[in-house]
Amino acid sequence: MFFFILPYSKKQHRINLKDCDSAYSLLEFEPFSRLLEKAFSQDSFIAPLYRRFGGPFWESLEMWVMPPKVMEYINENSYVLSPIYGLVKPKACMSYAPIGWKDIYEDKSLFDFWKPHIKNVSQRLLKGKVVFPFISKEYLSLFDLSGVEKVVNFEYYRKDKKVMNPAKHYAYTLRYIAEKELQLSELHRINFYDYKVEDIREKGKHIYVILRSEGRYEV
Repeated sequence: MFFFILPYSKKQHRINLKDCDSAYSLLEFEPFSRLLEKAFSQDSFIAPLYRRFGGPFWESLEMWVMPPKVMEYINENSYVLSPIYGLVKPKACMSYAPIGWKDIYEDKSLFDFWKPHIKNVSQRLLKGKVVFPFISKEYLSLFDLSGVEKVVNFEYYRKDKKVMNPAKHYAYTLRYIAEKELQLSELHRINFYDYKVEDIREKGKHIYVILRSEGRYEV
């Protein structure tokens, strides 16, 4: 089973959607989330995370225009890393709280606050899963990957230059996997704009998928 870890965005839209009613986080995290939500939320209006979050990943993913089947695939197989909710579903409802991981709660950064909790729960949550971390290595350190089946990493090159900020590329990759419902053996099929898989390397539990573009499009 695929498990996608999706990135947080401090850039958020101040909107309110009345039909938002999805449960917002893991049961184990709910007591912490309630406290942090009360401490950091800036209004009482709610909206789904995928509409709340801005930034290149979420704006490129465009979940709000996805076919329902594709949206449900992503929602069911993903958790979003969050400094308020720990791990939360893309369709979960949340208020406006544009904070960062360095913000302080009870004399700790939110990164340090969440680290033991996410480490503990992720060991169970990720066990036996094929994990796709669409986040940086810094935030991947919050997770216990000891029980995973595989970890799939993507690298993107525009001609001979490595893409250093691949947020948009992660979004296009996730969307392609979800739309095609790819299996692990089909990662070579991924393509978007003029990015295509050039190589797939495996080292222990880690799979490295290399995509290269000829530079015809600005992505």
